[in-house]
Amino acid sequence: MIQGTNQQDHLIQRPAKSVLRRLLPVVTIASTLLVLAVIVFQSLGEGASLVLPRNQMQFATVQRGDLVRDISVQGRIVAANAPTLYSQEIGHVQLFKQPGEAVIQGDLLATITSPSLQNDLQQQEAVLASMQSEAERAELAARDQQLDMEQVMNAAQVNLLAARREMERASQSIEFGVIRQLDFDVAEDNLATSELAFDHARRKVELARDMLSFEQSSRIQSIHRQQLIVDELKRKVIALNITAPVTGQLGNWLVEQQSHVLPGQALLTVIDLSQYEAELAVPESYARDLMAGQHVEVQLGNQRLRGAISYIAPEVRDNQVSARVRFTEADSSQLRQSQRLTARVILEHKADVLMVTRGDFVSSGGGRQAYQVIDNQAVRKQVELGALSVQWVEILDGATEGEQWVISNLSDFKNQDRVNLN
Repeated sequence: MIQGTNQQDHLIQRPAKSVLRRLLPVVTIASTLLVLAVIVFQSLGEGASLVLPRNQMQFATVQRGDLVRDISVQGRIVAANAPTLYSQEIGHVQLFKQPGEAVIQGDLLATITSPSLQNDLQQQEAVLASMQSEAERAELAARDQQLDMEQVMNAAQVNLLAARREMERASQSIEFGVIRQLDFDVAEDNLATSELAFDHARRKVELARDMLSFEQSSRIQSIHRQQLIVDELKRKVIALNITAPVTGQLGNWLVEQQSHVLPGQALLTVIDLSQYEAELAVPESYARDLMAGQHVEVQLGNQRLRGAISYIAPEVRDNQVSARVRFTEADSSQLRQSQRLTARVILEHKADVLMVTRGDFVSSGGGRQAYQVIDNQAVRKQVELGALSVQWVEILDGATEGEQWVISNLSDFKNQDRVNLN
């Protein structure tokens, strides 16, 4: 019987491990897993599913400075004084000057033939002459009547003097008892009758003078009224001859030669070449920002002119507002009518603002979002934009000085929060 080795074996007890040594592997594994999870989450958060080529984009740096809010518009050179001449009567027009021909103030440019107006003038002149003749005849008749009344008054005055002398003789005679009392009373009655007749004749003469003066005044007023009618017709006849109101050149014919024209119909224009202005076509969206006196820089080929807005049209036509610019200094010999130009209208000046170069990101981003370049990624951010100029955009919120932005069109970014730039 073979014996086992149980008696030779000795059981060796392993020493007990400390709590720290037992928990250390667990803590190590948990820490490693936590770090890996953080790294994974960060890589997932910073990852971008969209990649765009960097060389097809435009970038600009946010900076601080003075922003001049302005707009660029198109326009043309126009004469500051270019009156349009109109017809005042019905008739046929005859034009004497050709478009573009030089004219001097007072030159005859056109004539309107109006037989009806000429006939009206002749009729009214005849009426005036008749009224003047009638007034002279009435004055002569009144003077003749006045002379008759004065003759009656003079006769009454003579009778009055005779009655007074007779009364004096009767008074003396009655004192001496030469005449009867009855004869004295008759002399008294004759004196009273003569006095009444003379007073009545004198008042009739005064009334005749007043009537003559009134009738003369009435006739003068009637003649003056008729004279006004004749003068107005003469003015209209003179106005049939269209003359140049300024020195310059004839613009355009607005009617055909020998055509029938109506009152108020435009005939032609005359251009004063001594002074020019710029006429700008400003988009309707900027109409409320326009004000008289705003500075304007006009680019005309290689020539740069400065001026100010002098007039703004009160109405909108074809989604545009017309504005006139008066030049502060300009050589009129270098300007031409209807010459095309580009103008920069300065609307506002803001000092010490955050701004970035203007680009398509303004319209494509709706003015509420932009993409900031961080390393090789474009990160979307919410922004608030302010005033716009031809070159710059004001940033009211969402940016700090020195940031780099994508200023090109943002439609390719597809509203992604992050886009890799290759």
